[in-house]
Amino acid sequence: MQEIQSITANGKSNLKIRRATIEDLPSLVGFAVKLIRQHQAYDADRFNGFEPLEAKYTEFFPEQINNQQAVILVAELEKKIAGYAFLKIEEESFLDVRTATVWLHDIYIDEAARGAQLGRRLLDAAVEAAHNLGSSSLMLSVSPHNQTANKLFKDYGFRPTWTEMRLDF
Repeated sequence: MQEIQSITANGKSNLKIRRATIEDLPSLVGFAVKLIRQHQAYDADRFNGFEPLEAKYTEFFPEQINNQQAVILVAELEKKIAGYAFLKIEEESFLDVRTATVWLHDIYIDEAARGAQLGRRLLDAAVEAAHNLGSSSLMLSVSPHNQTANKLFKDYGFRPTWTEMRLDF
């Protein structure tokens, strides 16, 4: 990944997007847990289980950093990790009625860094990474409660293809 320059309201800031390394693990785990907690706040019945999250992500991310079918990107703003994206090739699925493609499973920007176009820049890098993985498309799912992310994805050109629904009993 190449370094990307960004201009913020505070003046010129250095933004670098790169592949994650094992040294990034504490930041990745912290952001991933915040992302899960955000989803649990939207719908605790849908987004449950997998506790303790910190331990699960501490096991999960090193495997994905070394996985040739996955990419974890980190966004550094002023040399501090301010967000991440996790993409992975998902094989074709007869049950999901889809061919093999790259899925953007996670994208998260630290609250303190929001509003500086980091999400858009990280999404640019995710699209490039998906293309480099050999995919002709990038899929994702997003909570209808996450208005900021929905707007980002829609403005970027993503289109809805499926709606998940749930009936509890």
